Amino acid sequence: MKDQAVLMYVKNGELYPVALTEEQHYMLQSTLRFFSPLQIVDEPQGKAVNLLDNRKGPRREGGRD
Repeated sequence: MKDQAVLMYVKNGELYPVALTEEQHYMLQSTLRFFSPLQIVDEPQGKAVNLLDNRKGPRREGGRD
């Protein structure tokens, strides 16, 4: 997984990744260039995992399956 900004959602104190379409991903990356350079906080929140690689079916928005 390459270094890049991602979108996360906090629900009930837990952090969830937000799935984006290619167009949404492009728009997010383009928008974040306006804030360049980003100040990265050296407090990792966990290991990044691509959840779409093993996707089995539709997922509910904003929650767990």
